[in-house]
Amino acid sequence: TRLTCTSVLRPLKAAQTANLLQKVLIEQTRLGIPAIFHEECSSGSIALGATIFPQSIGLASTFQPELAQEMAIEIRKQMRAVGIHQGLAPELDVARDPRWGRVEETFGEDPLLISQFGIAYTRGLQGADFRHGIIATGKHFVGHSLSQGGLNCAPVQVGKRTLWETYLMPFQAAIRDAGLASI
Repeated sequence: TRLTCTSVLRPLKAAQTANLLQKVLIEQTRLGIPAIFHEECSSGSIALGATIFPQSIGLASTFQPELAQEMAIEIRKQMRAVGIHQGLAPELDVARDPRWGRVEETFGEDPLLISQFGIAYTRGLQGADFRHGIIATGKHFVGHSLSQGGLNCAPVQVGKRTLWETYLMPFQAAIRDAGLASI
């Protein structure tokens, strides 16, 4: 279901391929269920010819969530043009351990700032309705960035209060205030 990142298709060919695959799935399979093509998009759609934007940590350093919304609107347009329906962003992890190898994907260490950028990004990517929007996917996991030793998939030791007040806050805000459609 990753059409552009895992290929060398140019935008027009990617769109034609997506249309052909959907036609086959709808018309030539028993259930006729179309695919939901998805792609990474924290700093732009990962596709040949797509615009690449700053990493989330750089974007957050502007303290202007409206820039995230404008960026996500452009990403939405580029993804929709080639048949992508779901974006794997925004990154809502709270990065407080600089050893963690995915800090650049986050909006930083402050849960309130991350919440505001996550809301703005989600609104920009999803748009007013899904007929013209992209399903935003909040990631990675609540508390994921607090892993032991800063390792990507190591165990996490966190108390209930810290989990709820710090690490869950951006996910809660994006769902409640922007209608985040996917986790």
